[in-house]
Amino acid sequence: MLTIDLKDLLICILILAAIALVIYALVMLVRFAPSLQRLDKILADMEVVTATASKRTKQFDGAIDNFSKSFSGISKKVKEGQNIMAAISIILSMFSNIATALKKDGDKDKGKAGQEAKAKG
Repeated sequence: MLTIDLKDLLICILILAAIALVIYALVMLVRFAPSLQRLDKILADMEVVTATASKRTKQFDGAIDNFSKSFSGISKKVKEGQNIMAAISIILSMFSNIATALKKDGDKDKGKAGQEAKAKG
């Protein structure tokens, strides 16, 4: 007759539980791998978005600096007694400079986007 001690039975149960736990862990890792790949892609996209936002913020900051310098120049000219037409001329040149700077930056970004699209294609 076959007799099994309680101690041997508990050891067998623990070994079976350990095997089941290892199998469960492997299944969870296999299911978790695609999520990690998607997370990696999302983080890469976030890095690109953050870099673009930082670049645009710096460009905007430069435009604001140019505007404030031009506006202070206008106020100085008006205080010095210049006529209104000269002040208007300065304002128009200020807006022209800002528009030109923003257009050049936009053209650079369009060129980079086109190159990136060609590289991906």
